[in-house]
Amino acid sequence: MALRTAPIRLLWLLWLLAPAASNAQVYEISGESSLSGTITLTVYDGDTTTHTYKDKITRGLFYFTGVAKKPVAASITHPSMKRPLFFYLEGSEIGITLNASRPEASHITGSRSNSEYRYVLERYRSDPDPAIYLRKYVGSHTSSIYAPFILHQLMSDIDEEMLRQLFTQLDGEACDTYHYRLLDRWMKETPAVAEGVEMPDFEYYDSGRKRCRFSATRSREGATLLFFGAKWCDLCKDKQNKAAKAAKAAKAKFIVVNIDDYSTGWDEPCLKSLSIDHLPFMILVNREGLITARDPRVWELDKLLQ
Repeated sequence: MALRTAPIRLLWLLWLLAPAASNAQVYEISGESSLSGTITLTVYDGDTTTHTYKDKITRGLFYFTGVAKKPVAASITHPSMKRPLFFYLEGSEIGITLNASRPEASHITGSRSNSEYRYVLERYRSDPDPAIYLRKYVGSHTSSIYAPFILHQLMSDIDEEMLRQLFTQLDGEACDTYHYRLLDRWMKETPAVAEGVEMPDFEYYDSGRKRCRFSATRSREGATLLFFGAKWCDLCKDKQNKAAKAAKAAKAKFIVVNIDDYSTGWDEPCLKSLSIDHLPFMILVNREGLITARDPRVWELDKLLQ
């Protein structure tokens, strides 16, 4: 009897030891959320390779486990979330308290990248000169796989020229990460639609399914505020109303482009050509047709429209 079960026990032991033999490490993610339904973990473990895992939220809890050969980028998503929660998977016990409305404010423990990001963010916010601090950090961490992650998370807080300068300093392992590739793609696509350049012409459909060209509909007498959204997006509706009031008060032309007004597949190439990666999104164009602001906050519109 012992001889018959020995091969089975041996295979079981080899299965347990396999991760250690390949230098892989087991990760465990224990999460908490006020959401319900199914939550998705996506692991970006290659240039084009991703692995997706799903778990049903039960009594406010979700759980994932697997093997990571090295720290790899990952994200948590849910149908109700407007944007993913990005972090890095490592062979450790990771705890996530998910903030669905503000993923960047989620509490994560056990993930070195997230811990380092929060440390850098705290120093960045409290430093008398945040720009100098960030330059020093990137300058001394050019090969760190976490540097692109931190730049990606802070990219909306720093100006484009500085972001490009810091990005060009990255080398070594930093260049072989998911967030480096995200930044690289953004760098290549954005120059055509950056602030200060002429707004590219594009086609869109209005709410009456009428095909329009921006060059024919923009204002030549004052500013034009473009609002990209979707009718199924509650956040879009709220911001659209506030943006419309700001545009009306400043006598600016207000153009709404809803990507679901006419479903013929036109929206994907349109958004890609304008480097729009989330909704809602606004672009402010002056009377000469130059871009004066990309993705401004609603509360900034009154000042910008002046």
